[in-house]
Amino acid sequence: MIGFAAGGEPGSRLSRKLAMPVSGDTLLRMIRAAGFEPPEAPRVVGIDDWAWRRGQRYGTIICDLERNRVLDLLPDRNANTVASWLKRYPGIEVIARDRAGIYADGARRGAPHATQVADRWHLLQNLGEALRLALGRHRKAVSGAGKAMMAEMSGDADANPEPSVETSPKLDGLRRSRRNQRSELYAEVLDLRTTGMSPRQIAPRTGMSVRTVERWLAAGGEPEHRRPPARSVFIDPFQEYLEGRWQEGQRNGLHLWSVSKTVENR
Repeated sequence: MIGFAAGGEPGSRLSRKLAMPVSGDTLLRMIRAAGFEPPEAPRVVGIDDWAWRRGQRYGTIICDLERNRVLDLLPDRNANTVASWLKRYPGIEVIARDRAGIYADGARRGAPHATQVADRWHLLQNLGEALRLALGRHRKAVSGAGKAMMAEMSGDADANPEPSVETSPKLDGLRRSRRNQRSELYAEVLDLRTTGMSPRQIAPRTGMSVRTVERWLAAGGEPEHRRPPARSVFIDPFQEYLEGRWQEGQRNGLHLWSVSKTVENR
């Protein structure tokens, strides 16, 4: 049991702690000599990928979801490999998988009569991603709705939910420039997509990450970045004093900072 739970060398270290010293090689020999009962024919299986080396090489893991056990580890993430494995078990009725087209194609060819469903984890992940993208596209509207609701709850329904924030023309110009750059970049992504290129091929052409390309395509546009105005709470206790010194003509920032520290220590 120690060998099955921990493996060779880790099991050997654990057995010494339990006053049952045994070598890692002995544990591995015992594992290989142990009897193995073939699993019952699966009826509900889950298919997902697993990483040989994260971001570079992936395989496929197949689990029996009724008995909560791993059935097989396939060496690659390929529709033909998945289809060949499924054909060996004609009794499979339900296949839970993610949205990858590879697994959809493999399941369709390997078990055409099985029902394909989205597993709970991927369902919640996809829902959360879709909600995040939708809110990201309408961040200003969501913020306005939240402020309006807070004003209504506080009994001040006539309060302006969108207080005006003074911004410099230079800052507004910079924001417009960045917004235009994102729009141009999104148009380039769409042009490359219409030629049949995948997000993995588009990313190096545009200087973006693969995930960002996928997110923009799924959202139907580039995200709007609207940050709330930054407000420092550290300067609040000294604001009146600093404004007075500023009006008196003291415009040296280092001197004002040192004086404010002296006031704070008092």
